[in-house]
Amino acid sequence: MHAKEILETIGGMLIGVAILIILILVVFVFIYGGAWVSSKLLPWFSIFTWVAFALVVFAFLPFAIPKRTRGFASVAILISSYVFGATLWMEGFLLTLALWGVWAVIVGLFIAGIDVVPIAMLAALLKGMWLPLVELILLAIATFGCRFGALSLAESLDV
Repeated sequence: MHAKEILETIGGMLIGVAILIILILVVFVFIYGGAWVSSKLLPWFSIFTWVAFALVVFAFLPFAIPKRTRGFASVAILISSYVFGATLWMEGFLLTLALWGVWAVIVGLFIAGIDVVPIAMLAALLKGMWLPLVELILLAIATFGCRFGALSLAESLDV
């Protein structure tokens, strides 16, 4: 093997290592940046969740009864499901990061493709943290219950 070929091989490996290091740094910046943003937004989204829940129960569900206002109720409940879902995701993300660390978040987000919420539920279950576990379960029920309910209401309309 000639010196030029050896240098090209070493250069290629160094570029590969540099790209790998940059990718790892981007992942860590994304995770810790997401944690910072989530920690700032979660208190607000917790308030929005309670407001959305009250609106769903006391305003949007009664609006779903008459056919004339059912379309509005369907859209409003669907929007509420996204508020619940965002709160659920942020809580799951922060709980996974706090209980099992950055590698569990990486597994949840990038490798397993199952997201951080089930991992947070599993972590809370195994750590015996019942209140966060119940909160995650209730938020998941609210998210998907409202989403499926809104779609069912929309299908009931004669368009």
